[in-house]
Amino acid sequence: MRRESLGAIDEVVGDGRAVVTGADEEIVTLVKRAIEDDRTVSFYLSQAQARAIREWYWTPERIEQLGLRPISDEEAEKIRAELGVEITNFRYAPMECDCGRTYGAFDFLQQGIRTHGLEAVNAVFSLKNSTFLQVNPTFVSVCPECERELSRNEAGGGWYDCDQYGGCCCCASLAFASARV
Repeated sequence: MRRESLGAIDEVVGDGRAVVTGADEEIVTLVKRAIEDDRTVSFYLSQAQARAIREWYWTPERIEQLGLRPISDEEAEKIRAELGVEITNFRYAPMECDCGRTYGAFDFLQQGIRTHGLEAVNAVFSLKNSTFLQVNPTFVSVCPECERELSRNEAGGGWYDCDQYGGCCCCASLAFASARV
């Protein structure tokens, strides 16, 4: 392990976070357990670990049920042009607000930039060797039209995934239970 790596790990731990390493199978088991137990945890996974979780979690039935789909080229271009975020192969499950507005990937990333800053969002999408996976994140989507909080439900909405970033497990206990039925 390089000295710089240990310095970065020490900094993360100094901020009150933990760093866990282990064999791929062990890490994948930890992630699955967090999803099934409805825990809120963020993981930085190797691409192999993230691929194993995607294959397990994103069944064709769940993708259809929750409405996860690749964003359009037009929405990707709008995200690049208006938000300054370069994304590739991003999938998102839009949510409908009671006011009639559809909350899509653009709105999700725009809210993320307001919350975390453009630099943080771009850093996530710049990951080359890892995937940042948020299991049951506490992020609450807010409709930009009427400012209502949007809730995720069995009909879908709010799930997101790509090579660098995933929140495919948000509200997993609901999604996981309904997918078993």
